[in-house]
Amino acid sequence: MALDLINSYPTFSLDPHHLYIIDSQEYRFAYRNTEAVSFSLKDDPTRIVSYRVGDLNRMNGAGLLEVIPMGLISAGVHLDASVEDGRKVMASLSEQRRQAVDMRHAFVRAVLDLHESGELTLTEASIKHHQAAILENAKAYLVQDLPKPEHALALEKWKKGEGKKPKTGAVERIPSEKSARSILGWVRKYRAGGKVALIDSRHNQGNRYSYFLREENDLMAKVVQKEYMTLNRKTIKVVHQDLKNAFLIENERRFDAGQSKLRCPGYETLRVFIASIDKFHKLVARFGQKTALKKMGSVKAGLEISRPLERVEMDEWKIDLLTLLRRSGLLDFFGQDELQEMGLLDERGELRQMKRWWLVASICCRTRCILGMVLTADPTSSGAIKCLQMTMSDKGQFADAVGALSPWSMFGKPETLAVDNGAAFKSIAFTSACMDSGVSKIATIAGNPAMRGCIERVFSTFRMTLIPRLPGRTFSNNVERGDHPSEQRACLSIDDLAFILVRWIIDVYHNSPHEGLGGRTPLEQWEADMQDGNYQLHSAPNLRQRRLAFGLATTRRVQKDGIRTLNVQYNSGELHAWFLKNGNCDVEVRWLADNIGAIEVLLDGIWVEVAAVSNLFKDMDASTWNATRRALRTKDPKRVDWEEHVIIKAIRAVEEIKKNQMSTLSIIDHVWTPKRLAQADQEASVSINIVPTLETTSASSEGMGVSVIPVEPPKPVTKTTIAMKAAPTARPANDKWSIPVIGNDKPETKS
Repeated sequence: MALDLINSYPTFSLDPHHLYIIDSQEYRFAYRNTEAVSFSLKDDPTRIVSYRVGDLNRMNGAGLLEVIPMGLISAGVHLDASVEDGRKVMASLSEQRRQAVDMRHAFVRAVLDLHESGELTLTEASIKHHQAAILENAKAYLVQDLPKPEHALALEKWKKGEGKKPKTGAVERIPSEKSARSILGWVRKYRAGGKVALIDSRHNQGNRYSYFLREENDLMAKVVQKEYMTLNRKTIKVVHQDLKNAFLIENERRFDAGQSKLRCPGYETLRVFIASIDKFHKLVARFGQKTALKKMGSVKAGLEISRPLERVEMDEWKIDLLTLLRRSGLLDFFGQDELQEMGLLDERGELRQMKRWWLVASICCRTRCILGMVLTADPTSSGAIKCLQMTMSDKGQFADAVGALSPWSMFGKPETLAVDNGAAFKSIAFTSACMDSGVSKIATIAGNPAMRGCIERVFSTFRMTLIPRLPGRTFSNNVERGDHPSEQRACLSIDDLAFILVRWIIDVYHNSPHEGLGGRTPLEQWEADMQDGNYQLHSAPNLRQRRLAFGLATTRRVQKDGIRTLNVQYNSGELHAWFLKNGNCDVEVRWLADNIGAIEVLLDGIWVEVAAVSNLFKDMDASTWNATRRALRTKDPKRVDWEEHVIIKAIRAVEEIKKNQMSTLSIIDHVWTPKRLAQADQEASVSINIVPTLETTSASSEGMGVSVIPVEPPKPVTKTTIAMKAAPTARPANDKWSIPVIGNDKPETKS
């Protein structure tokens, strides 16, 4: 019998050095008993607040609390504080500067890919010689809308010298040639600090968080590189003695030159600095590449992971199964334009008869629990982002929707996310989502599935134990398939597939003994970690953090009534004050399809939350609003103004449909892209206007019955009123007045 995890164990780390933000108040962890967790105010330890564990976990799932690891320790101790600060800066960069960072990142990844394949060395001469190959590879990292799989296959054939190079409109920006010295400098910065290190120096001036001067840190880094990162494998104690000798020699030189002495870092500072170096790079330098791959290759017991979500792996797999689309309830929820964007219509605009789906999934390497799962028609960055967002969200409603016997309460923010070199994971949208959410993304070595052994084994388990039980199996290749009649045997819909996958993961896979866990099941390993207090380090991101990390970046014009997206009006006092100061101007907006109740607007370099004017949209997703508008248009195609109470009834009807399709709608990729948002925005602006509900009756003053409230009919539009409205309101400069001819003054019917 599974434990009641959600009410028994916290889903985030409890530590006296962490800073906890609850209801905009700063707290520190005080103590915990069997039923509740207590916190004290940061600045007043005598004031204590207590929460039941279940309430805390639900607050974490809803994004109502935030944990800042080691937030109560002095800022000077945080070696990675600049990375955290840079992550916040990235979201506030202008579009031009973000494009510059993305361009540098594309060059860096292209060079590193060629370097890993042995085609170039990290020297200026080699980079200059391979400029053409670097430019070609960099294009893959600048893709926004991914090409179809057929294009990817044709491109691979062209690279092998077979056929012509296929045309595509997927690359939005063509990289221009850069100097080898600049590219090499970007590579060094990227290796030291990831993509955020590629932001230009104006955002990285000074070292506000280190106790030591730049020269002292540089000398320590040189000693570590020379003495520690070698096959001699010196201990930290010996390296610290070498460090003291290096500072002694340097200070003698500086004394002769009349310069001030440098302070030598202590043993603990050196130990922390070495611990911050990438573990794999340390293994390669001290033991060799072969030994490093053997130690960190995901085989047998796998990596040495100490806590849940320390390392999460994500990958995509084309399911060996054909599903029928015409039997799916999706047809009741999505329109033709949406089905087209999702890749479910053929070249003639008709619904495909059958479809093979892609599965994007993420797994916790510590517990082997599946944290996210998304079905998509074609590999897209939106599917990968949705899977990452699902990894950080509570999935209890999925278990309820399929009637599962076990919980699916595993979620949290990964410390490290390992992905392959697929186009979806290299895209700007996905890399930016990882950085904005504070997740360290690692691109594993191309063509080496062992570097993502945990997720690859899950797909192998699906292929060997689940898919053979289902009708419509297609097999991985024609040799395996033989004469198997996959098309004739296909009878499952996408709804059936979604239901089976969710139920199988929760009740079968999570409860099956795993060799890599010493015979424990993934659910038992998660429960054991919770019982031992081995919690994940970070709290789940709150709604605003999710909106900034996973929301679509778009531009909207601020007008006197605020901002409109999908014909939803957003306004606030802060936005209106900005409008009075700046007038009609375009601003950057982050819009989250999963919750359109508010948006984030960048005002003077600061992200501001602006809620929808109507409470109808609180916690509503974009697909539900689209289905509601479509239902209202079907009911009365000519009507534009709709009262709120009518719209509420339509929303409730759509939500009833969603209840029957919960498992499918929750894990399928709705493919919200900037292009689709623009199309839906244009269509929504001319379809529905929300107007207040008019009171037609009131209680009788005599206490019996009701009274009918008279409503003044709209005034007819006549040619006279049109002419009066068109007449000039001021005296013309040349004293030439134009008098409109009224003609027949009969009332016209207002359309």
